[in-house]
Amino acid sequence: MKAVAGEVPADDDGWAFEIKWDGMRVTSILGGDEPVAVSTNGRDVLGRFPELRPLSDHLHGHPVTLDGEIVVLDDRGRSDFGRLQPRMQAGSDAAVARLLAEGPATYVVFDLLAIGDLPTVELPYLERRRLLADLLQDGPTWRVPEHRVGGGHDLFEAAARAGLEGIMAKRIDSPYLPGRRSSSWRKCKIRQRQELVVGGWTRGDGARGSTLGALHVGYHDPASPGSPLRYAGRVGSGFTDAALDRLVAQLEPLEVDECPFDPPPPAELARTSRWVRPELVAEVAFANWTDAGNVRAPVYLGLRDDRDPATVVREPTP
Repeated sequence: MKAVAGEVPADDDGWAFEIKWDGMRVTSILGGDEPVAVSTNGRDVLGRFPELRPLSDHLHGHPVTLDGEIVVLDDRGRSDFGRLQPRMQAGSDAAVARLLAEGPATYVVFDLLAIGDLPTVELPYLERRRLLADLLQDGPTWRVPEHRVGGGHDLFEAAARAGLEGIMAKRIDSPYLPGRRSSSWRKCKIRQRQELVVGGWTRGDGARGSTLGALHVGYHDPASPGSPLRYAGRVGSGFTDAALDRLVAQLEPLEVDECPFDPPPPAELARTSRWVRPELVAEVAFANWTDAGNVRAPVYLGLRDDRDPATVVREPTP
């Protein structure tokens, strides 16, 4: 189930509120003989996040289907998408073991979809949360986050003061709607951010003259599945040295002659750009959307290999 982006509801007595976690969405079946954990685009992530296996043991052979977010926490207990990046990109068991030793990830479980073969998706949110709290106690690498009914504006202000991404608002009577985006769930962001598809790049200037200067990014029309990739501007800040090296290594094998954006960006940009197959998805924070449909003051946060580029759209609002 996916949320729409929007403001904190004014009539918040009918809503429950949670902190919005900054990580990778993962649906899992844990507690049975063969644990399963998959990302939003259907990739098996259990090998990259073996921290989920102790949770499966915690359930003592009672399989449950869970929805949550895998995060890496900073020293203040806040989820940090940048710290999660190496785990998402880990390509070998040795790399996973090394990164695990440096600091484990945490599975933040916020919904319960089934107990054994009995689905719970039609139950209201508050009943699913009550069952989830009864089933799971917080462990070393997993937790069930708190929620509150009402008081959304106070929680949003507290999240802003703590430097968090935002909060989630969920109607207390809402069922879980698998595979659907619903206004019964609302993500209330302190700063705007979303996934965008990488369609090209330019070389940098000065100290970055030998590496990447900016990414060209875009999105698909949410009203037209399979629509062309619409240009959303350039992202030229937020890169660490390691991210620059990693991006150049991933972009160069994807280069193509034809621009993937329709319509193409301005000609003066096209002359200095290198186009790529639109296979990479970047998470980007930004100030707002311009009238032309570009992101203003964008900042690169990381790559998302848990997203299918064909499904990346400009996120709808209520």
